[in-house]
Amino acid sequence: MKFNIFNSRGNSENYGEDFRKPLLDLEQWEEIMILSKKRNVYIFKHSSRCGVSSMVKKRFENQLIEKGLGFYYLHIQTHRCLSNWLAEELNIRHESPQLIVINSEKVIAHGSHYDILEIVPNLEKTA
Repeated sequence: MKFNIFNSRGNSENYGEDFRKPLLDLEQWEEIMILSKKRNVYIFKHSSRCGVSSMVKKRFENQLIEKGLGFYYLHIQTHRCLSNWLAEELNIRHESPQLIVINSEKVIAHGSHYDILEIVPNLEKTA
C-alpha cells in the first residue's frame, strides 16, 4: 500500500511505504504553513527514551494508516532546538510524546501521551 503524506486532498508528493516525513529544520516550516491552508497537518514529537512515546507512536501510526494520512515526525533527541522552537512559536508547552495539528496556519489541536490517540478520530469526524 502506498501512502501520501498530504492525503488525496492535498499535494501529491508520495512517500511510498513511509508515510512519515522527518521534520529536520526550520526551512520546512513554510512548507507546513502552506500545506495547512489545504488540510490538517500532523506533527508528532517523539522521544526514543520514553516507552509511552514508542507505544503511542505505534498506535498513532496505525490510526493514520487506516485513514491514508501522513505526518511530520520530529525526533526530539536529535532535533531538540527545533522542538523547543516549535513550543515557543506555537505557544504550547513542550511534551513528549506530543501531537500538534495545524490548519489554516493555526494550532487546532494538541495533546500528549494517550490523549494523542483521541485527537485524530475526533478531527476526522468533523472533516
